[in-house]
Order: sequence, then structure tokens, then C-alpha cells
Amino acid sequence: MDNVRCFCINDADKPKEIPSEKWIKKDEPYNITHIFLMVNQGEIQGVELAEFDISMYAPYNCYRLDRFAILLEDLEKFVALLERSAEFNGLKDFDVQKYVDLIPTL
Repeated sequence: MDNVRCFCINDADKPKEIPSEKWIKKDEPYNITHIFLMVNQGEIQGVELAEFDISMYAPYNCYRLDRFAILLEDLEKFVALLERSAEFNGLKDFDVQKYVDLIPTL
């Protein structure tokens, strides 16, 4: 599956555990490779980016999804990635549209 193209819309509040060279920058483009649905943590969604690996900086092993806006032409890829993540996590009643409606597009 192709990566989902996005732009950072919020780079505030960098955790001190993550080095500056691995931190995202507002208005810069990125590529989402994985989506994490953390339903036991207040339904926070996280993403891995092709550009940075922060998996070793637990508990901040991914970036919050709400820090990014998805390119409109990649919205279908985003939905497919969300569905795969929900299936992988065994979430049978997962409301994909709820999450799609929350994510800004460009």
C-alpha cells in the first residue's frame, strides 16, 4: 500500500524525550505509513511517518494523527489504512467515517 501524503498542522509541545532532528515541522509535507488506533487511551490515534522513526522514544513511539492534515487526493488511501488498522486490531464496530470527519484535508 502507498503512503498517505499529509502536511503537519501542529508541531507544538514536542516531548523532551524526542530529539529536535526527529520532530515534525509545521507546514512541512510527510508520508504516513501506519495508523495506530489506541482505543484504550481515549481513542487517540497515532501515526508512523516514512521520514522519522521515533519508535525507540517510548511512550512517544508515534505522532498524534491530529497533528496532520491529509491531502484530499490521498483521502481514499487514508480510509483504506484506517480500515486495515481497525481490522488488525480486531475492532469490529469501528466507525471509520467518524475519524475521517475529524481529520482536516488540504
